Amino acid sequence: MSITFSNDSSHLTMKGSGKVQIKTSIKIYGTGTELPVTIEADFNNIPHNLHQIYYQSLVSQYNTSWNVYDNTKDDEPKTIEEKKSEWRLNRLVELISKVIKK
Repeated sequence: MSITFSNDSSHLTMKGSGKVQIKTSIKIYGTGTELPVTIEADFNNIPHNLHQIYYQSLVSQYNTSWNVYDNTKDDEPKTIEEKKSEWRLNRLVELISKVIKK
């Protein structure tokens, strides 16, 4: 597979392997950690006329980021500021959920 771009007298040729990689991650807020995720698709055995639709499906399925709030610290006593922060976050999630359900 190769792509050629031409602009007057200069040429640029790119050769590819037929593989696509999506690099994303999962973050859990409150832990300071991140799980890197790489998804690879091999288009070599897919007919050329179907590449676009497979690519769009791949991107819509896997090109996302998930952010999760860490709620595993329930055993630890919380300060008033931490309780207010948690309340605000829970309230925002509740409001967004109501809007999405409509």
